[in-house]
Amino acid sequence: MPTADEHLEQALREYNEKVNAFEEGGSPQELLDAYIHRGSVLYMMGSFVSAMTDFGEAIAIIRRMEDSGVPVDPGYLVKAYTSRGTIAVDKSVEAMADDYRVAASRLGDLVDGSKFYGTRDIVEMCLDCGYDLIDNEMEDEASPYIEKAISLLVGRDDDWSRNRYMEACGMEGEIHLGSEENGRAAEDFDESIRVGEELMEKGSLDDTMELVSAYVSRGDLAEAAGDDVLFLSVMEKAISLMEDLMDKGSLDDTELLSQLHGEAAQALMRANDVKAAEKHLLRQVTINLRGAEGYMESNGIRRGGYGSERDGDDE
Repeated sequence: MPTADEHLEQALREYNEKVNAFEEGGSPQELLDAYIHRGSVLYMMGSFVSAMTDFGEAIAIIRRMEDSGVPVDPGYLVKAYTSRGTIAVDKSVEAMADDYRVAASRLGDLVDGSKFYGTRDIVEMCLDCGYDLIDNEMEDEASPYIEKAISLLVGRDDDWSRNRYMEACGMEGEIHLGSEENGRAAEDFDESIRVGEELMEKGSLDDTMELVSAYVSRGDLAEAAGDDVLFLSVMEKAISLMEDLMDKGSLDDTELLSQLHGEAAQALMRANDVKAAEKHLLRQVTINLRGAEGYMESNGIRRGGYGSERDGDDE
């Protein structure tokens, strides 16, 4: 049975032939299609420079077609620009944003059945682009993508859609935080939490950390508003979920868990609940010690008194 790499190599050979043939005598539509497909294969193979070149060629064809009054399926345009933008982000955030901005201008025309896209494909593309933009502090640019995703997810009851809706609500909250609309952000995080808790109760939550993130963001807003009761309520839930992940060996970010224990302790101290605060502080110390021990083990450092050296070093 051919491996995934062999399938990609075969696909690349086929699209090389198509690009060569259509450059000689094909229609702009055929060449456009071949460039985008070959660019996608090159991207999956890790040939990012070549993939970016192909998407650039596709964009040039789209521009020529539109300048000539030839209609272009919005799927072609969105695919070409978002694909090039995804590659560009590692070198130029502005280049990524420019490409995503052009693609966003056609999101309203993108429907189930557009070239390259079904409903789930559109949702996944919108969330991916939204993450890229939010991660680079471009929340305003992310808004059209998240709005599009939510519009396709509202009213859908299947688990996949509900999980994506929960993610999208959390991202919309981040967008509203970026524009200092704290009230709307709180509503977004509340909705994300509501759906996440429903999914968790039925055992259908895809990513526990998505719910943790919504709890933490909602808690931060509560703390900023001086509502320590709500802050502690959601932080305790976040801590509980992360502790469960840690017990299962599935928690990657122990530093965040330690931080949450410390923040909960501070809030409890403000409420004069010293006993409960001490429990969180002791747990924070335990987690930090475990992290230090793990670091020492992974770096071959022997435990001992002051001046202990790495294993294998001369004494």
